[in-house]
Amino acid sequence: MNPRGGRLLVLLGMAISCLAVASYSEQAPSIRRASFTSPDGLFRFFYPSDFEVCTPGRIEPCIHSYIPACDQDAIVCVVYPAKQFKETSFGAAAFEVRELRTDRETMTADVCVTPYPSKSSAGVSEWPEYLISARQPAKVIGGVLFVHGIKVEGAMSHSSSVDLYRTFHGGRCFELSVSQSGTDPHAFDPPKQGLTAQQQKKVDGSMNQIVQSFRFIK
Repeated sequence: MNPRGGRLLVLLGMAISCLAVASYSEQAPSIRRASFTSPDGLFRFFYPSDFEVCTPGRIEPCIHSYIPACDQDAIVCVVYPAKQFKETSFGAAAFEVRELRTDRETMTADVCVTPYPSKSSAGVSEWPEYLISARQPAKVIGGVLFVHGIKVEGAMSHSSSVDLYRTFHGGRCFELSVSQSGTDPHAFDPPKQGLTAQQQKKVDGSMNQIVQSFRFIK
């Protein structure tokens, strides 16, 4: 084969590859996304447009499960559409952003990420508010280093797991978190199924994309 003929075959192969990629892109399902920017313009993130969004004073509509998916003091909370899994023991999944404040002392980077024991009407807990993840103690999100904590809650056959990320930015302490809750499948009569591996992967993927899209913009 002469060099000219070889170049033609290479170009033809590249053209076929481009057509194949274009065809796949047209067939691949697209997810419509929306963006949320904080009222003070400090941060922004993207989320699937069919997720429910709740903000201060209007948090209640996002609390669909026995263990609340959103904290009352959240700056914003975005909830996965649970109706997709209504025949399972799935409770809720949510991403939220909070600003943490303390009256113990001046907020600093060290105070921000320290897992102090939580307080309640019953007193001070013997356990820290969260545990530093041994497998991934820190995570870089949007070029910013966050401490990675985990916590698990349970009550009356209901349970919740939370991955939280804290950082000190501009003299303020911020926490991003992803939570998922559910009910013991055997608490139902007849028992329900939990999420399949494919369904769990879908939830995890959606929530992780939201986390990774988070950016401080000033």
